[in-house]
Amino acid sequence: MVIHPETMPDKRQPTTTDAALTVAELAERVGMTVRNLREWKTRGLLPPAEMRGRVGYYPPEVADRVERIKQLHSEGFTLELIGRMLDAGGDAGDEVMRLAETLRAPFRVGVATGENVTDQRIAEIAGSLQELGLSVDDFLQASARIRAKTEEIAEIFEDVWLQSIWQPFIDAGMPQSELPRLRETAARVKPLAVDTVIALFTSAMDAQIESGIARELERLDGRRTPD
Repeated sequence: MVIHPETMPDKRQPTTTDAALTVAELAERVGMTVRNLREWKTRGLLPPAEMRGRVGYYPPEVADRVERIKQLHSEGFTLELIGRMLDAGGDAGDEVMRLAETLRAPFRVGVATGENVTDQRIAEIAGSLQELGLSVDDFLQASARIRAKTEEIAEIFEDVWLQSIWQPFIDAGMPQSELPRLRETAARVKPLAVDTVIALFTSAMDAQIESGIARELERLDGRRTPD
């Protein structure tokens, strides 16, 4: 039997069942320019392409990595930091990015997050309080004081996370098999931390209101003219 060359598959080119993408096809799929993708590759954000002749091909899962990088970048992560996460994660770099996504994700369905969203919500609250007779300037000054306290609270929970969860993971040699469990733990810790703050604040607020009422009643009693 004679095998004609035209009947033999060309391994340098993708077949009809090959889902690999050229850089141009990848750019089209993720909505980026070829130039930007090549810049990301230079930064180490993309894996090396598989060369087939003079054309490089990427596996389809690289598109998922690009989308994940875009999401983290839009949430404030610098490309340098994302690159460091990928380097630290090695073969599990994508799993490390998923962990970062989990840590930054909204802790309740339908709740938007981000600096712009926070500022917008603060403005809405200020408007509502102004309708109730509270000065916007007084509220903004109070908000600045509250923000400083919340940053301190966030640092406390960060210390707990680093000492109780992250450091043991580091001490164990950062096993890739533990990353999914670490991501699941992060997803559960964040809402629990927020609920803890809400519960403690509610209790403190109730106590403050009660003491305030008692204080004002005593002050009013002292101002009354004796019969």
